[in-house]
Amino acid sequence: MCSKTVDSMTWHASEKTQDGLMRHPRDSEAWKTFDLLHPEFVSDSRNVRVCLASDGFNPFGNMSTNHNICPVVLIPYNRPPWECMKQTSFILSMIISGKQTAGNDNDIYLQPLIKELKELWFDGVQTFDYSKREMFTLRASLMWTISDFPRLGNLSGWNTHTGNGCPTCNF
Repeated sequence: MCSKTVDSMTWHASEKTQDGLMRHPRDSEAWKTFDLLHPEFVSDSRNVRVCLASDGFNPFGNMSTNHNICPVVLIPYNRPPWECMKQTSFILSMIISGKQTAGNDNDIYLQPLIKELKELWFDGVQTFDYSKREMFTLRASLMWTISDFPRLGNLSGWNTHTGNGCPTCNF
């Protein structure tokens, strides 16, 4: 909808490089496989691919205080690398705050976000394309998550604290 970002939101589809180097997530095998599996999503380059990033921290810098804050941030990967990782591109979805970490109760806090992401994937939402001056159905896909290992366990339900902690190799 914004005239300042409209061109960069379709950058991933228009600026292809063929040198085999990975400069952006769109150069990854996961992105290419997603393109093959979901051609209806890929057919409109305005559809948004996002990453969910989350990590907990103690806001007071004092480990004897048991307060914890976990921001949940969405990063749109449609934009070029020099824009998508800037703070102005981040979408602060929620802040989970409390005396203790949310731990495995994350699903309670994440339910509204998951519901919205499902709606954006299946139904989409009507929005305005400033460059074409038309309404269209915008869809979104959660492509990746970024977190440390303990937070990965909390977000995915994978047990990262005991044997078989690595979700890739099971060790």
